[in-house]
Amino acid sequence: MATKLSDYRRTDDSNNFEYFLDYGKVKSSAQKPVILLIGGSEAGTVGEDAATQWFLKQANYGDYLVLRCGGIGRQAQWITDNYRDLINSSAELSIDSREAANNPKVVQYIKDADALYLAGGDQNKYEDYWEGTATEDAINYLINQKKVPVAGTSAGLAILGDYYYAPSRRGLLSSEILNDPFHRNTQDIYRSNFLQVPYLKNVITDTHLDRCNDNHPETRYGRIFGLMARIMVTENQPVYGIGLEEGAFVAIDEYGIAQVFGNDSERGQDAYFLQTNGAAPEQIKPDSPLIWDHDGQAVKVYRIEGTPSGSGLFDLNNWLTASGGTWEYWFTTGGYSGFRQEQIR
Repeated sequence: MATKLSDYRRTDDSNNFEYFLDYGKVKSSAQKPVILLIGGSEAGTVGEDAATQWFLKQANYGDYLVLRCGGIGRQAQWITDNYRDLINSSAELSIDSREAANNPKVVQYIKDADALYLAGGDQNKYEDYWEGTATEDAINYLINQKKVPVAGTSAGLAILGDYYYAPSRRGLLSSEILNDPFHRNTQDIYRSNFLQVPYLKNVITDTHLDRCNDNHPETRYGRIFGLMARIMVTENQPVYGIGLEEGAFVAIDEYGIAQVFGNDSERGQDAYFLQTNGAAPEQIKPDSPLIWDHDGQAVKVYRIEGTPSGSGLFDLNNWLTASGGTWEYWFTTGGYSGFRQEQIR
């Protein structure tokens, strides 16, 4: 039975962190180390509800913690309002300085969590404030030792990948990296000594792939493709990518098998699992368009359309076993104008 709910808010200006708690059911144990990747524009949809329920059930009535920068939001409150029967408590921390990230009280709050949600925002701030701190260590403790469920949306998803893009200036456009793979906005591509997430080794993640509006003039399909080209040349090894349209939710179980939840719409709920074929780009140099073609087979991609009940299967252990989706090749014969996504027939 649920206990009486109580809530309180506290701000500690000296350490620049905030938290909100709302207690629910009596806490259980035996969480599962699953991963939920969220496409970035999920609010109020059937896909969000299904994916959230799947995620919280893996936490087994535990304590749910949201981490972010820039002041607390409403994620923890939303969980309490809508899913209190699936949790013991819901809390939110905004960690906005390296001093706060090293605060022992903050670190203990993190270590006590049974499910972790990394909110959207600015991944550059996450890197600046958290990397190399006790907060980083506490997050990795949750993921790799305590082995709790972890979720990330938008910026929170970006930092879960082994490789990640954390721009210190305006975000990179597809045309910029495809027309010049060493464009000045590509300088913030990192190999992670930050978060160590099982099944995301050698993977770069990206969200909002289909977003295109007045403030975002291009989709990001070409961006993740171009980032993979840069990483492959720098690291001299195969590279993998997971890209999500805004309505997609990639749920990875404890065995590394992914399925995709979506919003029951005609478009905007697809997830893409990208892998290089081992052949480097034919042309990748500053001030010249990227050529990564290899007879139209530069990057092999598995696309799964999300559904409210969860769809498809993709095995992140071998990047070969898949069902419920379609295989594609992505390539460019020359820059942005030459970029293509073609289904394998």
